[in-house]
Amino acid sequence: MNDRTARALSRALIATAVAGAAVTAPGAADASSVRAAADPTCGSWVSSAVFPGLSARACIWGTGASWKQAQTEVFNGTGSAVEVETLTATLDPLPGNARCTAIHLQNGQTAFCGTRSVPDNNPFQFDRAVGSVQVTDLVHREQFAFASPFVG
Repeated sequence: MNDRTARALSRALIATAVAGAAVTAPGAADASSVRAAADPTCGSWVSSAVFPGLSARACIWGTGASWKQAQTEVFNGTGSAVEVETLTATLDPLPGNARCTAIHLQNGQTAFCGTRSVPDNNPFQFDRAVGSVQVTDLVHREQFAFASPFVG
C-alpha cells in the first residue's frame, strides 16, 4: 500500500466512524444498509492538464440511506508544493455545499473538503457529489471539475 492509499484509507476510516453515528440512527434496517451507507461511492481521479501528478475526485456518502454527504479530495504528486486556492464540494441536487480555501499542499499530500450530512427524503432521486479545484504554483493556474457517480 503506498502513502497516498494509506492516507486516503485513514481519512475514510475516520469519516466512516463519524458517519456511523448518523447511519445507526433509528430507521436503519439492518447491518448491510448501515455498511452500504458508511462506504463512499467515488468518481475516478481526474488529472490536471497543467500540473502533471495533480489529481482530484469527488465521493458521496450515504448510498441507500436517508442522508447524503459529499467529500472532495485533491492529491499533489507534482514533485513540488502548490497552492489550492479553492476546493469545493457540492451535493447535486441536494442543498449541501462546502468551500475550502487557501490550502498549501506539499508534494505527496492530499487535501479534503466536505459538506455536512443533509437529509435525503426522496429515495427515487439520484444524487451525486460534484467538486472543483483551482490550483496555482504562482506561475501557472488551473481550475477543473469532477464528479462522483449518481447514487440512490
